[in-house]
Amino acid sequence: MASPRRQAVHGLDKIPSTKKEWHEAIQKYGLQQRTLEQLCMEGGFSASTVPKEAFLTIRCIWPEKKQPKDASMYIANLEYFFNEDHSYDATKLINRNILGLDKLKTLYRIICNPKEPRKQTPPEYSGTLADGLGPFSMLVNVYNQLLDRSIQATIDEHLLGGAPKRIRFYDAPRPSAVVDPTSPTRQVFPSEELIMVDTEMTNVGYHQSTARCPTRMHPPAASSVTEPTDEEPPRRTPTETLVMDFMVTLLGGLASLVQALSPRPLCIANSFETTYTFGSICTTSQQQVNVQFRARIDGSIPFGLSLAGMPREAAIFEAKRAERGESGGSIPVLAQHSMEHVAYIWKRHEDDLMWKTSVKTYHTFMVAQDHLQFRISIGTYDNTYLEYIFGPGTQPVHPAQGKIPFFEIQEFGPFDVTNEEELGEFLRIMLSFILWQLERTESGTTFKRALS
Repeated sequence: MASPRRQAVHGLDKIPSTKKEWHEAIQKYGLQQRTLEQLCMEGGFSASTVPKEAFLTIRCIWPEKKQPKDASMYIANLEYFFNEDHSYDATKLINRNILGLDKLKTLYRIICNPKEPRKQTPPEYSGTLADGLGPFSMLVNVYNQLLDRSIQATIDEHLLGGAPKRIRFYDAPRPSAVVDPTSPTRQVFPSEELIMVDTEMTNVGYHQSTARCPTRMHPPAASSVTEPTDEEPPRRTPTETLVMDFMVTLLGGLASLVQALSPRPLCIANSFETTYTFGSICTTSQQQVNVQFRARIDGSIPFGLSLAGMPREAAIFEAKRAERGESGGSIPVLAQHSMEHVAYIWKRHEDDLMWKTSVKTYHTFMVAQDHLQFRISIGTYDNTYLEYIFGPGTQPVHPAQGKIPFFEIQEFGPFDVTNEEELGEFLRIMLSFILWQLERTESGTTFKRALS
């Protein structure tokens, strides 16, 4: 019989949306003197099973969610992922129906709800699927599978035994004996075993442990693949893989339309599961314990240009098989996303000491797809927050005096796939993001030439 599973932040009644709400939560649960080195006091966890105490220790707040129409301007004003020029170029490319972007209109006619009843078959339906949709042709089949409720069968509780034991995955912190490829998707792994049980990603086998963090198990350093352990985040389910197929086909197809024919295209979305480790945190304990947790993302858009000291992922993906509840059901999801953002931050800065010498604000970019809805979340933090997570782990999470640095995540959405306006706005944002990446490469000449 499988051990019981636990959701993220079990018992937390609300994700803090303001600093005031965070302070109130810290006081409610008596965490004023909690420190980062006590992150694992409730036992080992992954991003999907983070206890409420560890989540609040990370100092993460989620301001009130904004609507899809607010996303583009907000992100452009940051001038971090793209600016107004990229947004303007993306709009022109789509409106002019050049570089094959006219196929988006055909896609909208097929998968989006019509604004008014159709009286006849559109002329686009007279050709083949590939003729009409190009790189988006596979989306029709994936979309239909996601609408098929038979794939979301009742879960057999007796089969909830955790992730397959011999599945391999890419672990970002681990060294590799081979040269890293330009994209995670180029790595070749043996065929994976697959247990056809569609469990929720928010659940994972949870084993009650002592207040001491479990020691991290290290496989031979020469290998870039590892065997899952009890602290590993669970692999995504078959339906979540189907959700990722949809996202990768959609965003990968978008990127392929705006760059020249090449054997090594850039910024192509991938569904490669990547694990980040947050920690080990600096501790004063005499015992050699690793205070850390792991978070696994479902895919990414890689940087157009490799940047020294940076992860390969410019934007990270998260997939869920079901639509997200907008009340209490979203609490464990947002908590999991928080820990994935934070683990990405650790990976991004652990080998880069430049943040210590320059005052700067940083951002993270996540795309989450919950069944047929997209959401974009933008994380914001600065040097003072990095000093908190990389500094001595003995600092109280709620110091008696001094300014408290926070990690703030602004979410936009949902962008409904079946709504033409919302899907179109989402794709315009993502195209702006892709153009920003491509303009610094030779591939950027393709869309620039088309706009001239």
